Formats: sequence, structure tokens, C-alpha cells
Amino acid sequence: MLVMPAEVRWIIHNCAPDLTSGALQQWGSINVIPLNVQTSSRHNTTRLRRTQMKTFATNSASAAKRPHCLLVTGVILGLWLGVMNGPWALTTICHAEEAPVFSKLWGENGELWSPQSRLPDFSFAGYRWGQEAYRIPRESISVKDFGAKGDGQTDDTAAFKKAIVAGRGKLILIPPGRYVLSDILFVRTSNTVLRGAGPDKTFLVFVKPGVEIDPRPSKTDGNQPTTNWSWAGGLISIGGSRQEPKDLVKVLRTQQRGDLQLTLEKNPFRAGDEILLTLRDDEKNSLLNYLYRGQPGDISGLKNWFVDQVFRVVKVEGRTITLNRPLRFDVRPDWQPTVERFAPPLTDVGVEGITFDFPVRQYAGHFKEIGFNPVEITRYAAHCWVKDVVIRNADNGPFVSGYFCTLEGLRFEADAGRLSSSGQYAGHHGVTFGRALDCLCRNFEVNTRFIHDLTVQSSIGCVFCSGRGLDLCFDHHRWAPYENLFADIDAGAGRRLFASSGGGMRGNHTAGGETFWCIRTEQPVRWPKSLGIDAINLVGLNVSDALEAVSTLPAATELTGRWCESFPPERIQPQNLFEAMHKRAQSR
Repeated sequence: MLVMPAEVRWIIHNCAPDLTSGALQQWGSINVIPLNVQTSSRHNTTRLRRTQMKTFATNSASAAKRPHCLLVTGVILGLWLGVMNGPWALTTICHAEEAPVFSKLWGENGELWSPQSRLPDFSFAGYRWGQEAYRIPRESISVKDFGAKGDGQTDDTAAFKKAIVAGRGKLILIPPGRYVLSDILFVRTSNTVLRGAGPDKTFLVFVKPGVEIDPRPSKTDGNQPTTNWSWAGGLISIGGSRQEPKDLVKVLRTQQRGDLQLTLEKNPFRAGDEILLTLRDDEKNSLLNYLYRGQPGDISGLKNWFVDQVFRVVKVEGRTITLNRPLRFDVRPDWQPTVERFAPPLTDVGVEGITFDFPVRQYAGHFKEIGFNPVEITRYAAHCWVKDVVIRNADNGPFVSGYFCTLEGLRFEADAGRLSSSGQYAGHHGVTFGRALDCLCRNFEVNTRFIHDLTVQSSIGCVFCSGRGLDLCFDHHRWAPYENLFADIDAGAGRRLFASSGGGMRGNHTAGGETFWCIRTEQPVRWPKSLGIDAINLVGLNVSDALEAVSTLPAATELTGRWCESFPPERIQPQNLFEAMHKRAQSR
């Protein structure tokens, strides 16, 4: 790393010729010139006096961030003789930050992207398609109205349960205090929000783990006895029950991924309706093979597979409907495509402004978790959220299986006494999107280590962005996670970025379209061969074997093959691909 004295003004340039000799420089090198700066109003340019020059064969990203630097982005061709033979030269000067770089999959403002691109569309992830603020009920009650003490000693479980029943469809306030709880809290009605006074003021202290309340015995894929609390469940459980489909109709015409229309057997829908498209695998597993881009691995453990996508109808012409976003999949007759009205049984439930403060017990290890899990959002919930929450000493973090849910402002912590005997881990899973669709986790901090920090399993179109951790791993837990995004994340050490798990007969670790964009690590990472599939995208990562792993980029619309643009993360623009896609979609 190049370190420059702050008291000296410098000019940095990364043009091909050396400004002293005119010889070509090594690609990626920079020139650093201490200089005196004078302004010529006649030419509206800056005149640079060359006093000394050094060439550094290094990445210029860190150097360009010095506050007293200027960066030369271009030199007028006709003035090269002046540069090389005289003490003065004219050139164009810009601010000191290094010039941004843009992906061939996106460009500067999305001009290179198309719905058919191998880069998936993540525009609509999160609560209410990212188009609305959280819907907060106007009417409120307090848990104190039902006898909650919040004194850190009294068991307040009964008071909370009464408040949840009375507070259906309301804002349930949890004032400052430490509330002792000893049972699972179920939220089964829409428009119900649990709001604390802030994670530094409102503490929920669950003194019994899940296994002591509801054991849920189970076995791993390796036949090891364990409990479902190891990989599912929450002591606050948000969800509804499956309902019979409404207006279920067949899709008649074959469509391609990226298309915006469906032709139906009959059409009960109008513009503005939300619909759910479902595709089902056949006996040949052709749907799974499609999702895995022909590289499924062992899928003997994946039975009766299906995938979904939610749309909003924007136009109706007879039996043909136009959709608000591109298809993520081909639509083929072999996959029995159907459309039904999207009518989730539970929506608009929130948990915010609290700390889950679990007892300090040493973490026993993998598959020995006992169910100190804060919250779950089950599969039949939609448009729910968890916001501004601290999770301390947990076996697992949130498990999310719903549609269009948002987690934001999560912070994970663990006391020293919580760490495993090796001192390495504090729990099993951090955040898990398991069969979640279009969910969003942003602005998170993982200030400890889980065996799996951020997990996707069977999830489609989900986004992790704008977060940080000590040494994050992006766990792809098999079961065909498809077209998910990790963007603008400080992953810390970078020692286990792509470490992934899951039962070996559940397919390769990921299906197609997984995208890793602007991921910062303290050390370079290698191309993730362990994920088992050459149909993923890496853009803006420091990949040490990039040229070896990806000698030639495929076409931007080719869904198979490796894509790696190993730009310095600090230079790639946009930094947050999700926000850029969302902004572009909303402006159209």
C-alpha cells in the first residue's frame, strides 16, 4: 500500500505513458508527482511544475484517497512534448478520487443491462416491492397496560401474550425495561407491530430455549440426532396458514426468461392485481437442471421441486397479461405453469427497536443448538420486517421464509463466555433466507462469528447489502438457491467468504445467477470453485486467481460460464447494485 505525506500536494496519474520518459508503464501502475500548482485563467487549466517523479507498480486505489491529491484522468495528446521536454505542461485535473470503473453487465447507469442478461433483476426486493414505507398502525397499546413489569425479574410472558391478542392490528409498544419471557410468542394477525423504545432501552430476556418449550426432535442429512431449533424457528414466530389458491389458471404459451408477458387459459385478472406464478418439476428433473444451468450435482434429495415468482399485472389484453418485471425463468409446458392470485394470509407485521438478550451459555457446537433463536417469519407471510434490533448470545438469528420481507439495522453480538470451546463461533446461522422470495437484509453488523453468517437455501431473488462483519461467510446451503445478490459488503478478514454447507444430496451449493458485487475483504479471495457451478457473477472483488479462473468473459446474455470482473471494490460503481437497480426501476 502506498502512503503519502499529507502535508505535500501530489498529482497521481494512471495513464499508459510515463510522464517523464514517455515509455509505457506496467498496467495498473501509477505515477506520483510532488508539485507546485498555479492556475492559468487564460486557458482555464492548471499548470503543473514537474519537480520529481516516482513510478509505483501498485494498485492506486488507496493512494488516490489522500485529501491533498489530484488525479490526472487524461492528458491532451498534443502536449506530450511539453511534458517530456519542458518544465511546464497543461493537462486536465479532476478531484483526487480514483476514476470509477463500470461492469460490462451494468455500465454506469444500467445502460448495458437487459432483462435477458445473466445479471438478474433485483429491483423489487424488500417490503412492498421497495415502494412504500412500513405501514404502522395508528392505534397503539402498551404491554404495561396488561401488567408487564420490565424489571428483569418478573416473568412478563402472560402480559405479552395478552397484549398480542388485544393488539391485533395495532402498534404494541414495549417501553424501556428488561422483560423476562419464558414461552414462544406467536403473531398470527396482520398489521401488528411490536415496537420497543430502542435496542439500548428495551430488552427481551428469553430465559428458556426452544427445546425446553417445544423440543422438535429431528436428524440431520447425515443421520445425526438434533432438533429443528438448530436450523429453524424463533421465540417470536410470525406467520399464517396456507390457504387454497384463488383464481388458479394454467399458462398456455412458452415464454423465455426476461419476457414480460404470460398467456393464460382464461383471465380473471385486472391491471393492478398481484399474481403468483408457479412452475413444477417433472420426472426428469428438467426444472432443477434448468435452475442449475445443467450443473445440478447430486439432486437425489430434491423431490417434487417447484419455484415461484410474484408479479403485478400492468396491462390486460384478452388472455395475455403484461407483467411489471421480467420472468426469472423460462416457462415451459413440461413444468405445469400456473398463475393464481397472490393473497398472503399474513402481512405487515413488524418487530423493531429491541435487544434480544439471551443468557450467556457457552455455545455447544454444530447441531447442538437449543433454540435461543430470536424471530422467524414463516413461508406464508409477506411484507413483514425486523428493524433496529440487537441480537446477543443467540444460537441463530432470524429465519425468513416469506415474500418481500425486510431486515434492516440488525446487529449481532456475543459475550466472551458465549464462544465455543475453540473460541471461534458464537452460533449456527446468522441471517437465513430459506425458501424466501424477494427479501432484503441491509445495514447489518455481525460483530461475532457464526458457522454460517449469511445463508441462502432455496431462496430466489433475495438481497444482502450494505453490511459488515468480522469474517463473513456467504453460506450457500444447497437446495437450489437461485439469483440472489450480495452487494456492498465489508466481509472483514475474507478467510471463509464462500464457505458453504448443506446435505450432499441436495444439489450443488447454488443454482444459477448468484451475484457477488463490491465485496471488500482484508485479503484476496479465490474463485469459489467449491460452490460447484460455473454460472455465477463476481464483480468488484479482489480475486487472486481471476485471470486463471476466468480467461475470457462469456456474452452478457449467456447464462452459463464464469463471470469475474476483479476490480478493486472501492472503484466499482455503483457500489450497491441493488440500490442502483431499484432507483432505475422506480424512475421508469
